[in-house]
Formats: sequence, structure tokens, C-alpha cells
Amino acid sequence: MLFVLPLVLLALASAAPDPAPAHPVVAAAHAAETGGLVAGVSVLHLESGRAASWRGTERFQMASVFKLPVAIAVLDAVEKGTLRLDREVEILEKDRMEVGPIYDEWKPGMRVTVARMVDVMLVDSDNTAADVLVAQLGGPSAVEKTLVSKGVSGIRISLDEKGLGAAMKKDLDAIERGAQNGATPDAMAGLLVRLFRGGLLSKPSTDRILDAMRRCATSARRFRAGLPKGAEVFDKTGTMRLSSNDVGILTLPDGSHAVLAVFTRGGAGAEARERAIASIAKAAWEAFTSPR
Repeated sequence: MLFVLPLVLLALASAAPDPAPAHPVVAAAHAAETGGLVAGVSVLHLESGRAASWRGTERFQMASVFKLPVAIAVLDAVEKGTLRLDREVEILEKDRMEVGPIYDEWKPGMRVTVARMVDVMLVDSDNTAADVLVAQLGGPSAVEKTLVSKGVSGIRISLDEKGLGAAMKKDLDAIERGAQNGATPDAMAGLLVRLFRGGLLSKPSTDRILDAMRRCATSARRFRAGLPKGAEVFDKTGTMRLSSNDVGILTLPDGSHAVLAVFTRGGAGAEARERAIASIAKAAWEAFTSPR
């Protein structure tokens, strides 16, 4: 089944959506049908407005993709003067997350700037940095409040990383399906469009986030595995026990851009989900670079 993008996303495009841009949709369907996994995909070519989605309005677990909205909320607070990038925050023993790429770097008593935490949260998907930043904002609800104030819908943030871990122990299936910290592919694509076009933050703040996404260190087996070597990608991944995601912007050879949000769950395992994400990224790339 092919879902048409909602009006809120289509309004951001410069032209009507392509009625049958098959490649990304077929790739997602193939992954779901042959691998036993469920995939949600939303893709939009920024310059032409061609767009398509598969399960685009279904809710999926964001996992660490939620760190992108956290970064947006942090930079919004900086612009409003309620937070400073050079502010140093003391890391306490209770703040340290054992699951995190740079866990060993977080020593109790050390002081880390907000700017540094935003960077490692996006580049390395670090959990300690994410939760400390969420606390600085006033909790998960403050992140969602920022999104709502900017007219963003379809993205729910009610838990930080520790809270998400506790919720998984109570009802893993509900969490994996996005009951909390969930988003639809179309909503995430819409957020990416507005971020890239400067519709959410000032240019310096937008550039800071995009620079970190360009240096994403967790996407080698996902988007980047399906794209030509050296392709410019701005993305953020997310991983949970049964979920693997990647969302971002691809810079195409002609200088135009494709926004792509891919959420997956279930299937034969993490490697199968990553292969599906890579194949979808490849299909999206080919859809917008092949002669029409």
C-alpha cells in the first residue's frame, strides 16, 4: 500500500508529489515482505517536490533519533537566552549511562559544555549527553513543547534515555511500536525539511546541527552503506532491541537534496534491518539521480 504524504509535508515541497515514485517504496516493501520486518519510509526531493511514503502515517519507535529533536530544543533555548553553549555542566555519577559510545569519557565531577554534549549526542549518539541536556531543558516534555510551539506534530517525546529503558522493561512491545517517543516517517521527514530550510532555527544553529549530522559515526551500515562513497549525508540513527532507524538529508550529484526517513522493526535481526535501510537509501538515491 502506498500512502500519500500529509498536506503539512506536501506544503513544504515546491511542486505536487510524484504519484508513483516507485524505487523507495518498492525497496521498503521488499524489505518488509522478504525479511519479515516492518518498514516505514518517507522520501521527498526538496527541489522538485517529488515525494512518496510507505507506512508514512504509522507510528514507529524513534530510539536515538529522538536526539535530533533534543538538539533542536537545546539550540532553540540558546537562541532564547535560557541556555548557553559555553555553559559547563557537572557530570554526576547518576548521570552516566552505561550504554553509550563514549561512556568511559564521562567521569564523575568532570564539567562538559553544552556545545560539546550536543556534538557527541548527534555524532556518537551518546546517551549520557542526551539525558543531561534533556534535564537542562526541564525534562522530555520541554522538548516536545518546543516542537509543538514550532508547529511540529506527529513526534512524541515523553521519556529520556533512562526513562525509555525503564519503560522497555514494563512493555517492550508497546515501546518498540512507538507508544512513547514515537514518530511517523512523514512527520520526521517534515521536521528534516524545515530544519534544512532554516525554518526551525537561525542559520548558525541550523549549521551546527547539520555539521554534526554530517559527521554521524553510527550510519556506516545504514544510509551510507547504500550510497556512493563520499556522498554527503546529514543523518541521525536510532537503535533499540528490535528497531533500527536512520533519518536525514542526502546531497545528490547535481547539488539537489533528498530528505529520507526510514524506520524499521522486527525481522531477522539488526543486520537484516540495516541491510534494508541501506537498500532503501540506495533506491532513493537512484530514484532522484536516474534520468526520468
